[in-house]
Amino acid sequence: MKEKIKKYIPVKLGVFIKHSLFAVRGAFYYGNRYRCPVCNHSFRTMLPGGFDLKVIKEMEIVGAGRREQDICPYCQSTDRDRLVFLYLKYETDFFKKPASFLHIAPEPSLYHVFKKAKNIDYHPGTKYQEGFYYDSSIEVIDLMELPFKENSLDWVMCNHVLEHIPDDISAMREIFRVLKPGGKAVLQVPYSLKLEKTYEDDRYRTPEEREKHFGQFDHVRIYGMDYPDRLRSCGFDVEIIDQKDGLKHAGDLKKYALNPKEYLYVASKPESIKKTL
Repeated sequence: MKEKIKKYIPVKLGVFIKHSLFAVRGAFYYGNRYRCPVCNHSFRTMLPGGFDLKVIKEMEIVGAGRREQDICPYCQSTDRDRLVFLYLKYETDFFKKPASFLHIAPEPSLYHVFKKAKNIDYHPGTKYQEGFYYDSSIEVIDLMELPFKENSLDWVMCNHVLEHIPDDISAMREIFRVLKPGGKAVLQVPYSLKLEKTYEDDRYRTPEEREKHFGQFDHVRIYGMDYPDRLRSCGFDVEIIDQKDGLKHAGDLKKYALNPKEYLYVASKPESIKKTL
């Protein structure tokens, strides 16, 4: 059915229709209780998102599961999209000085903001293009073999990507390789508050097995509280940012409908590493 729709409706037209419907929906939910910092619209409620699965509840996985106040009615940002955006806007110079930026699996709400930022040399990339989710200008990029020189990027962002990759350590090393010394990577993942060590088992390969054990049909692990150590093993310095202390300049966080349990994981390539020219 999807292929038939794509055959008769050009992608650009499909994207236009989708965004028009979102605009109508955003107007319907207009109010003052919540505000989306990505699209800068206010609403009486956000929309529910996520799934109720047994393993997510049992393992207390942050960044997964159903949340009633999750999705922006206008731009479709999720709580984790808004969290990352608030950090970049209010706590960094991301939008203030020239920067080269690789954005893996770009969230549509953030993609539309980043591609308009004049200071950013923006490289959005995805493993594949699907339906009207991405437009044709977005490159297909393999995170295991990034098409960038060593020490060439100021920023990398992977928002809930690494849990899909069987060899996540190799992917982390590849991100480390392309970052400049002093460069930063925002590497959000779902993680369990009950696991000290990351849980993974390559015996579970079918969508049904992975959903049962990892909380989503295409996930290959549940990260534990050792996630920062996995990043450090690849050479990164890791900053674990609590919302209350780490988003001091963003204002009243309750109005953004964030998940208050979620931390930001920002991995930096040490300045002391000598550039390879």
